[in-house]
Amino acid sequence: MASLRALHAFSLLARHGRAALAAEKLGVSPSALSHLMRKLESELGATLVNRDGRGLTLTEEGQRLALSLGDAFDRIEEAVDSFRRRGRTELRISTVSTFATRWLIPRLPDFQASQQDVELLLSASTRMVDLDRENYDCAIRLGTGNWPSVESHLLWKEHLAVAVAPALLKDKDPNAPGTLRGLRLLHSASRRGDWVRWLEDAGLDHPDTKSGTVLQSRDLAIQAAIAGMGAIVIDRRFVSQELEAGHLIMPDWKVVELDTGYWFVRSPVRTLTRPVAAFRDWLQTAA
Repeated sequence: MASLRALHAFSLLARHGRAALAAEKLGVSPSALSHLMRKLESELGATLVNRDGRGLTLTEEGQRLALSLGDAFDRIEEAVDSFRRRGRTELRISTVSTFATRWLIPRLPDFQASQQDVELLLSASTRMVDLDRENYDCAIRLGTGNWPSVESHLLWKEHLAVAVAPALLKDKDPNAPGTLRGLRLLHSASRRGDWVRWLEDAGLDHPDTKSGTVLQSRDLAIQAAIAGMGAIVIDRRFVSQELEAGHLIMPDWKVVELDTGYWFVRSPVRTLTRPVAAFRDWLQTAA
C-alpha cells in the first residue's frame, strides 16, 4: 500500500501546481517533497511528475491519480477536525454591525477566556432575525424592547454626544455657540436623524443637517471623524478606545438621551443553554 504521507504530498502538488507551495502546506522542504514523490512513484511503479528543471508537473498518469484521489484528503481533514472539536458547544449570535465592531468584538476575548469550550459564530446584519425559525441562539437588537414573543434584557439606553478630532478644535472656544457651526457634520446613512435630534435638543441650528458628508455606516463615520473630515454625533461607548487614545475628543456639550437601546434577546421557546445564559450574564456585566 502506498504511503499516505506521500499520497498527501502528491494531492497537494496536484491541487496547487507548485512544488514550493505544496511543500509549505505539508510542512516540509521542497527537496523533501521531491523525495516523497520519488518514493510514491517507486511504490506505484509509475512516473507521476515531470522533472524538466522548471519544477514538478503531473504526467498523464499523475493526472489520472489526482482525479481518482479527488477531495479524499480534504474529507479526512474535516473528519479529524470534527473529532477534535467533539464536546465543544456552538453559540450562534446575530447582532447589528456597529455594536459588533465598535463594542462587542473588542471585549469578546474576555468572554472566550471564561467559556473556552464555546465556539462563537457571529453574524452582523441590519435585518431582524426570527429567533424561532432561524439558526441563532440569541441576538442583540436595537430598539425600545417591545418585541413580541422574545425574552429581552436591556444592556444600555443610547445617547448622542459630539466627537471631533482634536485638530478641529485647536484655537477654538468649545463654549462659543458658533464653534459647531464652523465644523462640517458627518452623517451615517442609516442614522440621518441623529444630528437633527441632537441639534434640536441643544437648541442649535446648522447648515449641514440636510447636506454634509454621508457615510454608509457609523463605523465609517467614526473613521472619517478621526481623519478630521468633520464632527460626528455618537454614543460614547462606540468611541471609547479612540477617546482614550486621543484620536477623538468629546467637548463638554449636551448629551442627548434616547428612548432606544441595545437589548439581548432570545426565544423563550428554546431551551436556555449554558452558553446562552453565560453570554447573557456576561453582556449585562460588561455593559
